[in-house]
Amino acid sequence: MKLRNLLVIILSIVMIGLADQAEAQRRNKYKKRRQTNRKVSHYKGGVRGYGRFEPYIFVGAQINAGNYFGDLAPVNKAASTDISFTRPGFGLLGGYKFHHSMAVTAELNWVRIFGDDFASDPGSEDGFPRYARNLSFRNDIKEFRLALQIFLIPNYGGPNARLPFNAYLSIGGTVFHHEPMGKVPDFDYQSEGTDATTAAPQAGEWVKLRPLGTEGQNLGIVEPYKSISFAVPVAVGAQMRLPGTQFTAALELGLRYAFTDYLDDVSTNYVGLEQFDDPLARIMSDRGAVPVSSKGDARDLSSLRIINNHGQGHNYYIEGNVGSGIDGSRRGNPDDDDMFFMTQIKLSYVLGGTTRRRAKYR
Repeated sequence: MKLRNLLVIILSIVMIGLADQAEAQRRNKYKKRRQTNRKVSHYKGGVRGYGRFEPYIFVGAQINAGNYFGDLAPVNKAASTDISFTRPGFGLLGGYKFHHSMAVTAELNWVRIFGDDFASDPGSEDGFPRYARNLSFRNDIKEFRLALQIFLIPNYGGPNARLPFNAYLSIGGTVFHHEPMGKVPDFDYQSEGTDATTAAPQAGEWVKLRPLGTEGQNLGIVEPYKSISFAVPVAVGAQMRLPGTQFTAALELGLRYAFTDYLDDVSTNYVGLEQFDDPLARIMSDRGAVPVSSKGDARDLSSLRIINNHGQGHNYYIEGNVGSGIDGSRRGNPDDDDMFFMTQIKLSYVLGGTTRRRAKYR
């Protein structure tokens, strides 16, 4: 009996010990689970949907490069341009990241665009009329742009949990001021032909074309165009977080669909030269007889001839003779508005963040 009682006591002690051990393991298991859940709930980065998004503001600046497409493009094909037409610019930006996949931005930009018929190929059917026309311009555009950025990869977290790389689509609205200008030839080639010796008014200067009314705006033939216009900007971009900083660098390629056909001061038809009272307006309306380009490069006038564009006769120039656009003949294409391209290298700084390394979890 004593032995049996002793065994019962020993077994009871073992069972109690095993039960206590099982309870301890159970408590440790739930403790670890609670710790894991707490870590997940405080996670600030990544794209898996964990954590709480924190909005932030960013500011910065950019370098712009402008190109143009319109009546003075080298060929009549959508979005065709010439790399030599590229002109520089700069701008300021601000933005608000209000959603894990979206931000709204505001920009002030200045950029110059340029076009010259001299870049067209006189040996091609499409290029010859443009080369013979010999118009050119430059235009300094000042724009205010509001846009919505939609990011390819969502980013959950705040200013310190930005992704190292992302891409985005941007669309919005732009209001801009523009003032096309043209370079005055040295001589009055319209009156005296390619051997002219009479100096043109303001020879060699870049003058504003809009006040001159080169297509009869001041004669009541067509409506004057405004210096303020609107555009729809569409862009794609890629951005990279600079390691260890609150800076973000980006490259953006954008297209502005303008609501005007006069970025280049060319849209409709020629006006008979005898109708102009202002000699400068007359000279700048038709530069086909000028033997050089706007940059002073000699033009090939040997192949210039009288041609007919779909029933709209235009008197192009034969070397040594005086030439002018026939009244009402085609100068531009009023059916399509102009557009300009903007390539931007951006550098922005995130406000409200810190460069101090923080624990991944808290």
